[in-house]
Amino acid sequence: MNPYKQKIIESFDHAVSYEQSAHIQKIVAKRLISFIKTLNIDIEKPLSILEIGCGTGLLTQYLLELFPKARFIITDISPHMIERVKDKFAKNHSNIQFRVMDGEVIDLTQSFDLIFSSLAFQWFENLETSIQKITELLNPNGYLLCSTLAEKSFEEWRQIYHQYDYHCSFQSYPSLETLESYWPSKRGGGFWKQEDFVESVENGINFIKGLRSIGAHTASKTHHPLSAGQFRKILNQFNDEYGYTTYEVAFGCFKRFAASGFFITGTDTDVGKTFVSACLTKALNATYWKPMQTGLNCDPGDTETVQTLAHIPNEHIITPLIELQEPLSPEEAAKHEAMTLDIDLLDFTLPVQDRPYIVEGAGGALVPIAEYQFMIQLMQKVNLPVIIVARTALGTLNHTLLTIEVLRNHHIPISGVILNGIPNPANKEAIERHGKIKVIAEVPRMEIISDQFIAQFLKEITLFY
Repeated sequence: MNPYKQKIIESFDHAVSYEQSAHIQKIVAKRLISFIKTLNIDIEKPLSILEIGCGTGLLTQYLLELFPKARFIITDISPHMIERVKDKFAKNHSNIQFRVMDGEVIDLTQSFDLIFSSLAFQWFENLETSIQKITELLNPNGYLLCSTLAEKSFEEWRQIYHQYDYHCSFQSYPSLETLESYWPSKRGGGFWKQEDFVESVENGINFIKGLRSIGAHTASKTHHPLSAGQFRKILNQFNDEYGYTTYEVAFGCFKRFAASGFFITGTDTDVGKTFVSACLTKALNATYWKPMQTGLNCDPGDTETVQTLAHIPNEHIITPLIELQEPLSPEEAAKHEAMTLDIDLLDFTLPVQDRPYIVEGAGGALVPIAEYQFMIQLMQKVNLPVIIVARTALGTLNHTLLTIEVLRNHHIPISGVILNGIPNPANKEAIERHGKIKVIAEVPRMEIISDQFIAQFLKEITLFY
């Protein structure tokens, strides 16, 4: 183990008054639990849970209460911290294993439904690589929920160090934009949200003592120690100008995709969504599914159309969950048949298989399914990256950019856009520039999907799959 990590272990091993002084850590743990409660996680299932960097068990306590039927592996890099957590919980909880483990060097072979970490990631030397490895441990539809310090933490202290041109002793932390770039986009979808916490302190020396008491005082690897006089200048300046310090905390949520493949949505009606679904199904040798089908009194339906166009065998087709007669939104079509839809009562689980899935929605992202339920909620349940199908003609910019915005507002990962129709280079460029997204392919309208076309189409989409 390198000297830097050894210093961290020694600091936390000697943190004798952690729980009395860890005010921010307690607040952040509660915030993280509040966030977890907003997610659609079945707390009654016997879930497998990993906690990275448990400290003295501030978050552990809440997790045990929230997930009483779960199986836990609780870890920390500090042997002393693990012993303290054992003393707290081992006697009354037979569903916990305790491990001394560096979160950056995980030596576990099993996978998990949920992985948690609160204010431990800021000690990692290579957070991007660590996040990549940690998310590999998630089961399909599994979550990583975490908190870490972000770049503006201890801003008051940094300003004083900068004013005197001293090298700051505090660690450097990533921005939210940098943290966003760390998510493995081909494995799942994630987002970060930021919150500032301001801690009042009596004076600078008490603040430093507080950090020492919780073991959080290890300086950055490149820090050059100050002389006693220089450090006194820093403390005096802090006491004169500040009576507080700021923690910028980033809360992260990452959900692993349910399977490989794509959810296909459109920007409007008749944009070629079903045709593109057929192309993707054929090109990727995928399984096709249309969960909700309407308009069966007008045509045979998209499932039959895709199967005919792409020459898909029956075993690579999943029957729709809902089939309705009128060519209307699912909500309105259901009313004509005296039905009330509720996607929370339907099973959108994708069976484990080697081939990818192409799942086609009904209409666009905000097509109503029921009261307060839209196609975008169905996308979240299916949990695949989304491809937006848009027309190339006039009006596509508004429809496409609005679709991109609503998907991003709901934290739904978008793989890109496929344009269907006569090529329009200006619209393609505008969508990519304003939407900050890639147009994966441009597909002309065709009656027949030829093998030659599929070969070319597969070349275009390979970079995104």
